[in-house]
Amino acid sequence: MEIQSDRATVVNEQAPLVVVPTATGEVGYVAPVIPSTATVVTTRTSWFTPAALVASLAAIALLVVGGITVARAGLDGPLDEPVVSAANYTATAILGLIELAVGVILLSAALNRSREGILFIGIVGGVLALIAVFEPTIGNGALAIERPFAVIVALVMGAVVVSALLPSIRRSNVERRVV
Repeated sequence: MEIQSDRATVVNEQAPLVVVPTATGEVGYVAPVIPSTATVVTTRTSWFTPAALVASLAAIALLVVGGITVARAGLDGPLDEPVVSAANYTATAILGLIELAVGVILLSAALNRSREGILFIGIVGGVLALIAVFEPTIGNGALAIERPFAVIVALVMGAVVVSALLPSIRRSNVERRVV
């Protein structure tokens, strides 16, 4: 029966045992003392993703504007009424909830440094913002979104997409010690 493991390989590669007679006449086995030096390598790697920073800033802005919109419009009545002003643009509670949802998902992707997630949310958010640019009365005006605000959101989502396509910046420190 053959054992397949890394430990069996390590044991088989050890130095052979030396036979040493003991004082009682028995045979003992002792491993030879082999002077050795070992090199200890310690590597510390840190990395920075520009997408995480840009997406975090965009997510925080969406969360603030969405939170203000929902707070001003309220959730106790119809979500498409009243039309309130947040960040000098008109919006309804529906738009505020959409901004909050996109902000939470984008912030989650940014904190996890998921470039794929950031890219996906950036593309979807950009497409939705572009739809609002060309058709601001979408949903019979239930969002009350203004074209300039939709343009700003589309540009921000474009910046998120571009930053997600940038490479991560990695820095490694290698320390070698001989023991």
